[in-house]
This record gives sequence, structure tokens and C-alpha cells, in this order.
Amino acid sequence: MSAFQADLQTLLPDLTRFARVLTRNEDDAYDLVQDCVERALRKQTLFQAGTSLKSWLFTLMRNIFISQRRRVALDKRYVTTLKNESATAQRASQVNTVFLKETLRGMNHLSAGERNVIVQLGIHEGSQHELADAAREPVGTVKSRLCRGRAHLRTILGLDMAALVTA
Repeated sequence: MSAFQADLQTLLPDLTRFARVLTRNEDDAYDLVQDCVERALRKQTLFQAGTSLKSWLFTLMRNIFISQRRRVALDKRYVTTLKNESATAQRASQVNTVFLKETLRGMNHLSAGERNVIVQLGIHEGSQHELADAAREPVGTVKSRLCRGRAHLRTILGLDMAALVTA
């Protein structure tokens, strides 16, 4: 153990007391002492021999404490800003309106069977089995109409499946 480390170890009670004064919390004080000792050991080459190690360590601890408090305050401001922005930010409604109008226009180009299946299942949120029972058709027919109708609608709207997957 070097002389620096021995002197540092003898000053640990003083560092702990000073940390308690700064943090006013026992657990936070121990964390602050640990951060201070860790930084002191890393920055040992910056300590000038012949000066007061205690003063150097106290200054180091005070600077660490101030930096941590600033970081916490900045984090709180950032979270508050995000909360305020999310409450006031709203997606542009005209995009949804335009897309809805284009979709309804595209629905007119589908066959009656495809359009009926998409409206019943997509808009009215019915089940495939209920629709098949009401139309007295097999469920597979309803499923294939839905699949073909969606594919035709995507083609009509110019939506590329690869672009949708990566979006």
C-alpha cells in the first residue's frame, strides 16, 4: 500500500462526515464517499505532494456532489419537458383524414364480396365465423376474400408490403 493510499484510508472518517453533511442521507453519503475515493485513486497523479490531501479530497467530493445534483436536476427537467410535450403534441389529423378518404375511394374499386368482408370484419369488427354463418359460406371462402381484398386495396392505394414492414 502506497503512502497516498494509507493517508486516504486515515481520512475516510472525515470524508464520511463531510458526505453526510452534504447529502443529509446515510446511504447517499456512503455512495458519495465511494465515488470520491474511486476518483481520487484514478486521479492520484494530479495530487501535488506537499499540499493538504484532506483539502484536495474535500474539494473533489464537493465537486462530485455538485455534478451529481446538477445531473439529477437536469434529468428532472428533461422528464418534465417530455411530459409537457407529450400532453400538448398531437399527430396531424389531416394525414388520417386524407388516408381515410383514399381508402374509402379505393374500396369502391373492390368486388362486392371483398368490400363486404373488409367492411364487416375490419370496420364492424365481426368474426370470420359469424360472417361465414350469416352468408352461409365456408370460413375459408371468407378468409380468402379478406386476403384478396386487402391485397387489392394495398395495390390500389400504392402501399408496398416491404415498405410497411420496415416502417
